[in-house]
Amino acid sequence: MKMIIAVIGSEDAEDLVYELNQNSFFVTKLSTVGGFLKKKSMTLMLGVDDSRVQEAISIIKKMCGSREQLVYTPPTMAGNCCPTVNMTVPMNMKTGGSTIFVLNVEDFQKF
Repeated sequence: MKMIIAVIGSEDAEDLVYELNQNSFFVTKLSTVGGFLKKKSMTLMLGVDDSRVQEAISIIKKMCGSREQLVYTPPTMAGNCCPTVNMTVPMNMKTGGSTIFVLNVEDFQKF
């Protein structure tokens, strides 16, 4: 028996949980917040038989693709010539995807 812990973007959570349930995977969902972009995320926990680990991981990868998002940097001073003008710089940042941990569960007991 394995425990899969997957950290995903909250925008992918509903569709992913639905797809996992359709494939007979049962999920515990925790609301979390990322440390870098301070965006909402979800942490999913699944108890999975050893023979189905790769199936679960492939569903997670399929449903949680990465994408680019336009993010604006914090305001900076424009320089000495216009000290009252604040400017931001747009940047494309890669977001989405998933971080997956697979843990061995010894002496698993269902209560």
